[in-house]
Amino acid sequence: MEWKPDQLLDLGLRVTEACLATVNSSSDWSATGQARGQHVGDVVADEAGLQLLVNAGVNVFSEESGLLDQGSSVTAVLDPIDGSTNAARGLPYWTSAICLLHHGSPVVGVVRLSGSEGVFAAKVGQGATFNGQHVVPSLADSLNRSVIFVNGYPRQHLGWAQMRSLGSAALEISLLARGSGDGFIDCSDGLAVWDYLAAALILIEAGGVVRVQDVELMMPPLDRTRRKVAAACNSLILSALLGQPDDPTQRG
Repeated sequence: MEWKPDQLLDLGLRVTEACLATVNSSSDWSATGQARGQHVGDVVADEAGLQLLVNAGVNVFSEESGLLDQGSSVTAVLDPIDGSTNAARGLPYWTSAICLLHHGSPVVGVVRLSGSEGVFAAKVGQGATFNGQHVVPSLADSLNRSVIFVNGYPRQHLGWAQMRSLGSAALEISLLARGSGDGFIDCSDGLAVWDYLAAALILIEAGGVVRVQDVELMMPPLDRTRRKVAAACNSLILSALLGQPDDPTQRG
C-alpha cells in the first residue's frame, strides 16, 4: 500500500486515541518488573495501539514491544504512554506519542495529551497544529529571560530565567511548538527515539530547532540507544542553552 500523509496522520490520531483510552478503563499502574520504568498500564496501552498498527500493515518500533517488521515502507515509532510514572502517581502530565516514517524519514508526528487536553500534530513540510490550529514557537531572544523545560537534574544553573520539569519529554518538546516554553534540555542519561521523535518533528514544523546527540534527525536510527536531546524556539536559545555560539546555519 502506498500511504499518503493524510492517511498516516489519521492512523496516528487513531492509535494515540486508542492508547490513551485504555488509561481511562484501567487502574493498574503497578510495575511489571520486565523493563526499566514499565508499568502494566504501558503494556495495556501498547496492545491497543499495536493492534491498529498491525491491522494497518505497517512496521512498528515500540518502547514496550520492540520491533515488528511487516515489510512495509512505513514504520511507526510508538511510545504508548510517555510519562507513565506521572500517570501511576496521579499527575496529569503524560502523553501518547507516535511518529510515522516513510522509507526511514519522519513524515507525521502526533502527541496526544492526557485527558481532554488536546493533540499536537504535524506533517512534514506543512507546519504543526494544536487541536487543528497552527502553532508557532515563542520569539524569545535571551536565555536569561526564557522558561526552559528540563528532563533529569542539571548539575548547575544554565542561565535560564525559570525552569519546569514535567516528566514527559514528548509533552515538553511539543509545548515549545506553541510557545508554552522557550527551550528543552535533557540532563538525564539520555532519551530513546520514541521519547522525542514525534515531538521533535512537531517542533521543527512549527519553526523551532532540535538537536540530538550523534543523530541526523530526519533519518533516525531505530535502536534503544539513549541520546542527549536539546530543543528550543530558535537556534539562538538552543546555542545559549548548550553553551555554544549561535550557528545561523542551524536555524529552522
